[in-house]
Amino acid sequence: MQNALGGGLSDIARSTLAHLARCGEATRKTIAEATGISFPTTTAALAELTAHGLVTELRREQGARGRATLIYGVNQRAGWIVGVDIGSTQISLVAQGLDGTILERTSLQHGGATSEADALAGVETRQLLGRVAGKGPLLAVALALNQIVPRDIEAARDTTLPAPAMLDNFSRAAALDPTVSILVENNVNCAAVAEHHDGVMQGIDDAAYMQMGVGLGLGFFCDGALIRGGYGASGELAQIPVSWLGTVPSPRHAIEHGFGSQGLVKRAADEWPDDSEPPSSAEALFDAAKRGHPVAARLMMLQGQALGRIAATAATILDPSILVLGGGLSRNPGFSKVVVDEFLRLNFRTKIAISSKGMEASVDGAARLARDLAWTSLVGHHHQAVLARPTIYRRM
Repeated sequence: MQNALGGGLSDIARSTLAHLARCGEATRKTIAEATGISFPTTTAALAELTAHGLVTELRREQGARGRATLIYGVNQRAGWIVGVDIGSTQISLVAQGLDGTILERTSLQHGGATSEADALAGVETRQLLGRVAGKGPLLAVALALNQIVPRDIEAARDTTLPAPAMLDNFSRAAALDPTVSILVENNVNCAAVAEHHDGVMQGIDDAAYMQMGVGLGLGFFCDGALIRGGYGASGELAQIPVSWLGTVPSPRHAIEHGFGSQGLVKRAADEWPDDSEPPSSAEALFDAAKRGHPVAARLMMLQGQALGRIAATAATILDPSILVLGGGLSRNPGFSKVVVDEFLRLNFRTKIAISSKGMEASVDGAARLARDLAWTSLVGHHHQAVLARPTIYRRM
């Protein structure tokens, strides 16, 4: 894929731009040495990139004698990207420059209706574009969805998957220029990308990220590559049966309904004594457990043990070097300890840790994928993207 900016560049110019993207800044001499091209050819490539508005002279450094050394870098106005996370209750957006510099970050709550959230995210994106438009051209948008993202969006229009309709709603409301590509990925996979980029999983080739919140999901890297599966549904923990006995009912999503945060709150409402109001959230239940409420303490223990066993099951199948716990439930230290203790009781090899990313993991991962897409459009094979075959939404 090539956009208007990258399509007219020579291959040597793309190689030069890719080196600057990796290093941040460089001199003509260091670029020539790194890329293996001659000094005059490097000078010509920098002139080509400067003419396209992609590279700029950052500063001049005067040595003890002779001419000043010119330091080059990617032009801050070369372009920017947007990452959008459409979560179960919150929409998050971040605009970033090509170097990852945050231009604007915003979030808002929504009522939970999918179609309303999609359209609202589109409206927020359109307004964000208006505020950041002066920073240069928008190169790519990436969406994180709390749904299965099929490999082929168009082929999924005849299935029960909601992703195509969600994307249509977003696209109409966002009113993006048709030349701007929209990459789509599952929100847990996006969180795993963020964690692998500069979080606890950084530098680890075989690593898994398990989200514990309203939903349950798993994103994992094998040999440094994000695994998406043949249909885009890898890591869908909600589809694991709650029992292997045929006499025990195990409908689809039973694991998620039972052991997501909403399932925990529902179980508390069913078992809470009549002398007080049951907790309305997982956080309230954890607070009650900390104060010594016996029902809250028991439910927190059972929930944590169940999630620890689910994590151990995933680790048994994937054998990651590290498994990272993220999502809303992971942010309570007492609850996380229960999960970790149960996991370690069952698994003796895999290291386990708590995510360093917090609530912004999915949107930051989406932004990372959008930057990947933008850089691929600019420099082609000179950039090694996280996803070799990303899902791209084609507007109707």
